[in-house]
Amino acid sequence: MPCLANTRHEAFAQARLAGLTIDAACVEAGYKPNRSNAARMNANEYIRQRVRELQDAAAEQAKMTSAQVLDEIAQIAFSDIRESFDQQGNLLPIDVLPERTARAIRSIKVTSKAIPGSETGETIVTTEIKFWDKNSALEKLAKHFNLYESDAKDPKKTLLEAIMGQARTLYVAKD
Repeated sequence: MPCLANTRHEAFAQARLAGLTIDAACVEAGYKPNRSNAARMNANEYIRQRVRELQDAAAEQAKMTSAQVLDEIAQIAFSDIRESFDQQGNLLPIDVLPERTARAIRSIKVTSKAIPGSETGETIVTTEIKFWDKNSALEKLAKHFNLYESDAKDPKKTLLEAIMGQARTLYVAKD
């Protein structure tokens, strides 16, 4: 559904998405404070549908963003500098670096310096590559997956607790 044709209605829907109360959203949309008008606007099906649509889009964007952040951290954590070089030990051109290696690079600095005493003007080219902090990325992943839990339990005990949690009481008939 595109934006609502009535700009005040759209502003009301946007304000509701931002978390404002119906009264505050009504004022934000340009109406005078009036509780019954705010309630009527909130009950309008087109406005309600627009608010739901905006909420769904925001939720999808938030979900996608958190997955992307986790993926970026994993790219850094599991990067391998060896993927930056060919078989002869030469640095690969930037456009052919593997995606995950390129994403783990923080900066590249290329400097050239004339060789002292060289009559032909020969230069030495030095390339410095800095990667993002791998330890920091690994720590963030460990925290995300709760690998630092202090209550590390015995696997047998954990399995037994899971089984007992699913168990049902069996009643036995008496004579």
